[in-house]
Amino acid sequence: MTIGEAAQAVQNGEKTHAAFMPAAARPMRLAEVFVSFLNTEGGALWLGIEDDGTVSGVTNADAARQRIDQALANDVTPRAAAFVEQVDVGGKQVLKITLPRGLDRPYYTQRGQCYVRQNSGKRLASREEIRRMYMAVRAFYYDETALSGTGLADVDLPVLNAFLRAAYGLAEESERPDEELARLLRNLKCMAGDELTVAGALLFGRRPQGMLPTARVEFAHFAGTEAGETILDRKTVDGRLPQQLEQAETLLRLHLLNAGVIRRFEPEAQMELPLEMLREALTNALVHRDYSLSSPVRVFLFEDRLEIRSPGPLPNGVTVENARAGIHVERNPIILSLMSKLGLMTRLGTGILRIFRLAAERGLPEPELDERDAEFVVILYRMPRTA
Repeated sequence: MTIGEAAQAVQNGEKTHAAFMPAAARPMRLAEVFVSFLNTEGGALWLGIEDDGTVSGVTNADAARQRIDQALANDVTPRAAAFVEQVDVGGKQVLKITLPRGLDRPYYTQRGQCYVRQNSGKRLASREEIRRMYMAVRAFYYDETALSGTGLADVDLPVLNAFLRAAYGLAEESERPDEELARLLRNLKCMAGDELTVAGALLFGRRPQGMLPTARVEFAHFAGTEAGETILDRKTVDGRLPQQLEQAETLLRLHLLNAGVIRRFEPEAQMELPLEMLREALTNALVHRDYSLSSPVRVFLFEDRLEIRSPGPLPNGVTVENARAGIHVERNPIILSLMSKLGLMTRLGTGILRIFRLAAERGLPEPELDERDAEFVVILYRMPRTA
């Protein structure tokens, strides 16, 4: 750190990644700023600079370092570390305390407050932000979240019994005691306490959208190549996840043209886009979407392409390039496990690779993957029309 860099920081003022504080700040005040950096993208706290940018300096650097160590050890949970530099700014000594983005988010102060950075200051994190922090470090998965006000009365018992028979060979029973049903659902992580989890509602709920209103698929068929005013068809697909998959697949069968293929001298109808490719893309969108976001999966059919838009960016640092290479992180492991037991997908993370392979085998334009507006988008191109 040079004198010039320190002076530039003072000139720039407090920002998302920089904060100022007088030298006499108490450990709890330090801890609040430390927590906000750890929970966001990291940053630097300049000790010895006032809020208005005036350099007041640190007269006793050793005592200041002790307060910093005390705040990190006693007032930040879980415990964190920082890099401290002593810098000369205009003839006065200041301490630059740098903290990276924390690996064990969310972090809290000793008083149980969870702060994040916003513009030039800090604010308390919302409940949803805290959940996403847990999810990002794989300490918590949203599909395990209990849904308030739900219970065994919301379970479609014939569906649950059919699943238990298909997945585990358990005999179907129409009169299982409530205690046994609750135990089975808890073992599947489809119930937490006496309430259904997100996974339980989506796989075994009587009316899943009554519990999770945006856990649905919105389909639209547009004229032309852009989402304009002319909509040829629009449908809302709801129900349990296997039902959504089946209904969405049926819609695409109806709207995608069949091309004639000659096999053994007889014409045979063939989907314009391979059905297996459609099923992979739809299943991935339903299973791997972020259910904490109040948005549906959106399926848009255009003249030249099909777009399947799944709420939420790729999880936990996975990039589009990683996804294309077959690298994946499980956002909803309970949902994935249950759908796998139903035979509707595998846990190998090969769905994206299969989509690209199927497109190449059919001679279709190469699919595209994209992240835009908090959505992960799979674009499947239709074969160009011939005049």
